[in-house]
Amino acid sequence: MNQLQDEREQIVKLYSATVWQIALARTRREDAAEEVYQEVFLRLFRRERTFREEEHRKAWLIRTTLNCCKTYMAAALKSETLCLEEVSPTLALPEENRGLYQALLRLPAKYRIPLELYYIEGIDAEECAKILHLRPGSFRSRISRGKAMLKEELKGEGIYVG
Repeated sequence: MNQLQDEREQIVKLYSATVWQIALARTRREDAAEEVYQEVFLRLFRRERTFREEEHRKAWLIRTTLNCCKTYMAAALKSETLCLEEVSPTLALPEENRGLYQALLRLPAKYRIPLELYYIEGIDAEECAKILHLRPGSFRSRISRGKAMLKEELKGEGIYVG
């Protein structure tokens, strides 16, 4: 195996879960998430991008995943081949996290994506704001509103959202 192939495999191992989770959360379908996942890494490797820091690569992959999801969904709607059945992405989660994640999936993308990036992916608020092309104050506002909406979704289920 050559060095380039080894580097590519390391990148895929490092970021595959992040790209997959975002794609699945956005498309809510495993087949669509698979297409997006493949497209994201193809774009990365086709252009042989260089990044100043690993955080820049991660931010690029997240932004590209979001863009590919948007493109996929638009194309599916345009061709009227979008399956309206929802595939539950929560099956792979531990039982204690399923209710929380299902409630998160019910939130509008405007609030769900900031919550996923900040709390699930662990990206700092400033970087999340850049990725989503938002001012930091707007990002924090979406986090706050998203948490309030999530708390409302989880009322009566005994799940605490801090």
